[in-house]
Amino acid sequence: MINENPHLFLKNNFFLQFLIADRFRIYRHVVACASLLAFLVLTKQWGEYEGMIDHWDWIERWLGITATFYLNMYVFIPRYFFKGKLATYIILLSLWVFFMLGATYYLNFTLWKAYMIGKNIIASAKTPAYIILFSALAYVVPFIMTSTLIKTFQVWVKDSEKMQELERQATESELQALRSQIQPHFLFNMLNSINTLLYIDTEKASYSITKLSDFLRHLIYQSHQEQVFLTSELRFLSDYLSLEAMRRDDFTYELTYSEKNIQGIQIPPNTLLILAENAVKHSMDALAPSYIYIQCEAKEDFLHFSVRNSVPSQPNPKHKCSGIGLPNLSRRLELLYGEHFSLSQERLPQEYIVTLALPL
Repeated sequence: MINENPHLFLKNNFFLQFLIADRFRIYRHVVACASLLAFLVLTKQWGEYEGMIDHWDWIERWLGITATFYLNMYVFIPRYFFKGKLATYIILLSLWVFFMLGATYYLNFTLWKAYMIGKNIIASAKTPAYIILFSALAYVVPFIMTSTLIKTFQVWVKDSEKMQELERQATESELQALRSQIQPHFLFNMLNSINTLLYIDTEKASYSITKLSDFLRHLIYQSHQEQVFLTSELRFLSDYLSLEAMRRDDFTYELTYSEKNIQGIQIPPNTLLILAENAVKHSMDALAPSYIYIQCEAKEDFLHFSVRNSVPSQPNPKHKCSGIGLPNLSRRLELLYGEHFSLSQERLPQEYIVTLALPL
């Protein structure tokens, strides 16, 4: 089965996994808080305040920015931004930011004013409050944008993974439904064959009923597997065609392949059976000899399978519609291989050809 996963790079990238995976949540918070703490400590101009106030200065900045970062990520964005309440989100976020900046301004330039000893902080105290607040706002905005981007990315990845899982489950359900259609379709044809033999040769009919048990065993135990060995499918196909030859006069078939060439190859179950059934159905001719020639070959990273069958001179009107066989197969292969397979049909005056190519 070919599975092109658009999230393969994401799953294999440690940095991106560190940002979004639940198993890294605690480490992620520790790294974020420690990084912000280190940034504030390294960029702080020491000696602006007297005594312990010089330390409380960067501590209150760290607490303010950390609170803003996490409030935005875990409260404002999930409750308002993601629910389409953009105006409420902007208002609440703005109120919080200006509250936090106002508290910082009050601590630095009012409550701790008597402890100012640095020339830069004393000069800043003479600057109008609105200028200081807007300057601080430009300092805080990058942290708000970072938390918004991280949260948005986390939610996008989780939603994408959920959608991918739902698509995978839907695909598996559809495949199972398509597989379940094959079995009654095949059994219907087999019972028709046995019914015909009951009037022609009772011994052959008895043999057919015994053979039917082998076919049922194959359908029960292999049809629900994702892959089966090609050699097993071809042996099953040979038995099916030999049974068909028992009930039809002037019918010949050939199944050509090399055991060495196809050894170890696996394919979806019943893929070849559908093509053989289609050939059997459309080659029936009560007035002239009929044939089915099947060839299987692995070449250039592809499995090539061709079915040629004779076309009756007077087509049966019941067989004008293709039934569920080939449309069913085409849909199954599309789900399994995407665009990486080829299924074509060609109708000639006296012959019908179906070719299939599957990637190995």
